[in-house]
Amino acid sequence: MQKLIAIEGIDGSGKTTLANLLKEHLESKMKLNVIVTREPFSEDIIKLIEKIGWNDPILLVLLFAADREIHVNWLSKIKDADLIILDRYYFSSIAYQGALGVDEQWIKMVNSYFPKPDMVILLDLPIEVAISRIKNDKFNFEEKIKSLAKVREKYLKLAKEYNFYVVDASKDKNEVLEQAIKIIQKNLF
Repeated sequence: MQKLIAIEGIDGSGKTTLANLLKEHLESKMKLNVIVTREPFSEDIIKLIEKIGWNDPILLVLLFAADREIHVNWLSKIKDADLIILDRYYFSSIAYQGALGVDEQWIKMVNSYFPKPDMVILLDLPIEVAISRIKNDKFNFEEKIKSLAKVREKYLKLAKEYNFYVVDASKDKNEVLEQAIKIIQKNLF
């Protein structure tokens, strides 16, 4: 039966990089069939969010849940994968929209019907390091630092609550990959 790994972390933590490096490593070294997907998943939902904006956190919870339903439905049709790596999952909604003041219990309830991942790897790093990695200069740095600090705090709380594996993402991408591989080999395969 296929395993499900969610990779979570604040913007700039290296989720996409790690997901792709893991796929490459696990396919070449362990001969696993690995699928990498990311959220948001549906182009239609992404366009809708971009059209209406990112300012209504309750609406975002619902739109991300709708997107997740489309995503999970698509994933359920994949039969030949040994491992599915999710670049973000419902914990992102809890962390990001929770940091904006949406009731976390409600967010959890909205997402309670989605499959639980077999493992969650949280890429944690100082906000300043994350900001230095984000290539988009269109945001207000002071505002972004404050919001990411709140999101990071939520993620660290979730890590304790759900027993995430926390990896120091401030390290070189190869060191992060090595840590993640050890965690996966020890706990999944």
